[in-house]
Amino acid sequence: MRSLVYTSTQTRPITDSELAQILAVGREKNTRLGVTGMLAHRDDNCIGIIEGEDDVVRERFDQVQADPRHTNVQVLLDEPITRRSFPDWSMAFQSLDPLVQDVPGFSDLFSAGRPTDPAFGAPRARALLDWFRKHPLAPLTNQNADDEAVPRTRAINGAIAVIHDGGLSRFSLEAVATRSGMRQSEILELFPSEPALLAAAVMRWTRAVSAPLLPLADEKGTVAFLHALLSAHAEDPALMRLIAATLAISTDPSTDGADYYRSAYLQFRETVRTALREDIRAGREPATMDPIRGAQQLLALYDGIRLQALLTPDTDVVDAFDRAAARMRRGWSEQYEETTVWDISAPAGG
Repeated sequence: MRSLVYTSTQTRPITDSELAQILAVGREKNTRLGVTGMLAHRDDNCIGIIEGEDDVVRERFDQVQADPRHTNVQVLLDEPITRRSFPDWSMAFQSLDPLVQDVPGFSDLFSAGRPTDPAFGAPRARALLDWFRKHPLAPLTNQNADDEAVPRTRAINGAIAVIHDGGLSRFSLEAVATRSGMRQSEILELFPSEPALLAAAVMRWTRAVSAPLLPLADEKGTVAFLHALLSAHAEDPALMRLIAATLAISTDPSTDGADYYRSAYLQFRETVRTALREDIRAGREPATMDPIRGAQQLLALYDGIRLQALLTPDTDVVDAFDRAAARMRRGWSEQYEETTVWDISAPAGG
């Protein structure tokens, strides 16, 4: 296997729609090819990491060099590896965490007139790889914080890392303090309670995954958006487990955070309803489809498939969703019928 680290400059700002396409298409293509890695950006500058079999890595990098959205493509590190740094990520594309500014030599990577020889880039690339290994969720948390917000960012990153590695049962103020290198008193100055910190971590993690994909709803439709979101969640079972846990919390009003998680779910449901209304207006879905019922059906499928994936890990969630959604969409072309009353007392075949 091979790992290749490179930097590049965007020839123009990438729109939200383009980013969504990069994520959705790149994730599926890389999964098919066995490629993992990430692409992170800071202003117009990008850092890319490609991992996989030698010939596939070369092919993917050739595509980067030929992409008109990239210029000044420079290889920092190109070496054989025995294990991947990002085994679970077929594609991550987010703003660089402000904490990465602490990586030795990071700011030099984008300085004007920087040296292009490997002696300059290789140690900085290795420092970045080491940093990402120690902060495995950093590129997924989509940080755009100012300097004064860095302690809050560090605490949230610590919370996400604790949950990612050990599950919700391992989440505690003490564990987050240890993971983030902060004192518990410092964290409590930022968050009034453990549930508040948990809610902030859930919000940051889920939004970082979903927000870049949302433009797909406008470009390709609601079902395409949910397909891409499900594909992203399938890459990280820890995130799916966390979402399932928060949904369970939301059903018990006496539990801290229940109102927040229920509100977040209802907001997501409204997003799906609104997107379906736009699908009808744009002609992507038939006028016979009721957006309220359509959202109810889609979310029943979407939530149910994710739960099945947690209980039966061999479930191909994306394929199962696509097959069921295709049948569902065909049904939307028909007029809704009166509710069927099933007579369970009638004999079979009667």
